[in-house]
Amino acid sequence: MTFAPAYRGFTLLEVVLATIAGALILVAIYAVFQQAIHLRDGATQRVRDTQTRMRAADVVRNDLRNAMISGGELASIVEGDCAGNDGIDNAQPGYLKFTTTTGKDTDDALYGDVQQVEYYVLKGSGTNANSGSLVRAVTRDLLETTTPQAEDEPILENVASMQVAFYDGTNWQTSWEYNTADSGTDSASTSGSSASTSGSGAETIPAAVRVDIQQAPPDLKSPTPPPIEVLVPWTTQPFTSPTPAPSAS
Repeated sequence: MTFAPAYRGFTLLEVVLATIAGALILVAIYAVFQQAIHLRDGATQRVRDTQTRMRAADVVRNDLRNAMISGGELASIVEGDCAGNDGIDNAQPGYLKFTTTTGKDTDDALYGDVQQVEYYVLKGSGTNANSGSLVRAVTRDLLETTTPQAEDEPILENVASMQVAFYDGTNWQTSWEYNTADSGTDSASTSGSSASTSGSGAETIPAAVRVDIQQAPPDLKSPTPPPIEVLVPWTTQPFTSPTPAPSAS
């Protein structure tokens, strides 16, 4: 006599235990996946922030490296102050203005070779109430008879402060003012320093300019970003008066 083999299925307890084990494995895989996405997003944001900071530093450095201060009617301004500029509404401390040759959008733009750029921090942006936008304002047409309208371009967000300093050959000064267009003379003055120039104009502009930009942390849990420092030496030559024409006899 032969008997057919008996087939035994899973019990209810075994099915429940297998289901629980599978669910735990899926939860663990999902947690790892979510963590990987979070790390990827954080790394992407840090790279984006670093690129934005580098671009802002490059813009400021490029303008300073290509500054043109001739003492004439157009290329005539170097102004800056850590306390800011009272003429700009809703601006935080820190201000810098000078003339440069890098204010064109393209090489074939129909503007003069010299433009005026201003840097200041405008309140009202960023997650921190005390932060703002670093603004680059460009005045491209310096020949207008009326006061030209500058074109504002925010180049960095969440900026807490901007400090400027000017090297007079001996010490760093927190403010500087040289503007032959207003004074009509080749003279410059610095606050609290011996860099005021005489008629020779040998030290009318600083030997170097430093800009320190400090951003606020993006949130309460994040550390404060390191400061951005741009230091550009200026090679200068004394301004010379033109040789007077001989008088007719």
